[in-house]
Amino acid sequence: MQADLVPALHRLDAVDAFKLAIEQSNKTVIEIAQELGWSEFFMRRVFSPEKFFPSYADIPQFCVAVGNLTVIHWLVARTTFYGIDDQRQSVDCRSLLERVNSVFAEVGDVAQEARKAIADDMLDKHERRRLISELSDVLEGCMALVGDLREMDAHA
Repeated sequence: MQADLVPALHRLDAVDAFKLAIEQSNKTVIEIAQELGWSEFFMRRVFSPEKFFPSYADIPQFCVAVGNLTVIHWLVARTTFYGIDDQRQSVDCRSLLERVNSVFAEVGDVAQEARKAIADDMLDKHERRRLISELSDVLEGCMALVGDLREMDAHA
């Protein structure tokens, strides 16, 4: 996980952090469950909206199975920002549209940078870093929106 994305992880709910770790693994949920020795029922509970998560002792094995430390980075980010950035934004129809539009604008920036980067049919270090930065902006906007929607859902 890119270091510049770690702070944005604090906006995610635990379920979304586990889902992100699995998405980054390029493995199916079933493959990961088999590696961990978890039943399908257990996996479904982990990814349901209820608060049911693997034990702390299972987290290292989970990280090995998915091949990343996303859940660990999420824990660090949540701990680092605990109580500092608790200002969630309420999401009504208008703000949802504005925020999604903002994400699409950021995606447009990614596309523009990508077009410039591939013009010479090569990706140099500066171009890669610029693309990573633009993609990080997209992910941060998405994670903030997901976090706000989850928070609203939890208090609905």
